[in-house]
Amino acid sequence: MASNKQKLAVSILNFLKVSMKEDAENAESLQVAVECIRDVFGVDENDSTLQVSTPLSQIFDKFIGENDNTTTTTTTTSKLSKEELLKQTYSEIPDELLDSFKQFISILEQKGAFANEDSCETVIKATKQKFMESKAGEVKAIAEKLKNEGNARLNEGKHQEALSCYNKAILYDNTNAIYFANRAATYSALQNFEKSIEDCLEAIKRNPNYGKAYTRMGSAYTSLGKFPEAMEAYNKAIELEPNNETFKASLANAERLAAASKQTQSMPNIPGMPDLGGLDFASLLSNPAIRGLANNLMSDPKMKEMMDSGEYANLLNNPDLLKMFGSLGKK
Repeated sequence: MASNKQKLAVSILNFLKVSMKEDAENAESLQVAVECIRDVFGVDENDSTLQVSTPLSQIFDKFIGENDNTTTTTTTTSKLSKEELLKQTYSEIPDELLDSFKQFISILEQKGAFANEDSCETVIKATKQKFMESKAGEVKAIAEKLKNEGNARLNEGKHQEALSCYNKAILYDNTNAIYFANRAATYSALQNFEKSIEDCLEAIKRNPNYGKAYTRMGSAYTSLGKFPEAMEAYNKAIELEPNNETFKASLANAERLAAASKQTQSMPNIPGMPDLGGLDFASLLSNPAIRGLANNLMSDPKMKEMMDSGEYANLLNNPDLLKMFGSLGKK
């Protein structure tokens, strides 16, 4: 009795013989393969008892087709259920409007809008969009209230709470440049300067003439030690608001820090400067937290006056300050 292994071998032989006719250039190599299979499996492709009704190529094509269908089915079954989709959507609706939205969903359910599971996601998304559009005025008012709450929390130093408020404000109204700029300020307060820059760019997309977004971006770049980018941002802010003295002071501060960052261990050679024990200022200024501290110090008018007058040597002779610098400079 013929085995399935022998039938498979004959199917392969038949496939190779068809290929020999279609590929004359490689016919000789294919013939060698045919002879090897015959010898190894002890079969003859002309044996009628070893023939199968479907050619090997068709069996293969059918398998590939079924495999593709299986992949599609798996993807479909991995979709969120109606309940999961609704739960996710409810989290994106303002609390003040949630009961109203749920009533809207209930009416649609009664009318059979979710009868087809495959279209649930589309229906829910469209429903949310229409609902939010119908409540546009209320939604904007809620977003503005959240922004004001975020401002209050930020002023109180409650940065995470402020971030939560701004996140919701942007979720409900992502067209307002101020929300992104204020969240950028919060990210900077949390030492997340990269995220701050991202939000400043989003604010600028929405309002290219928003000077405060540029200056906050300049501050974040300064804290990252990217002084050319910082100065470019500050210059753009000044271009938009040429009479803003705060913007000008921020630019001057970035310029001073840029100059300071180029100094390494040359400072002990300055007359009156104490020995800082080989402190590497370049490494020190690569620390965002230290740059933020330096940024604040250099913004202080008294510090600027001291630097301009050459009295910094007296300041640096303070043993507590030297101790702090020495510990921060260790690697």
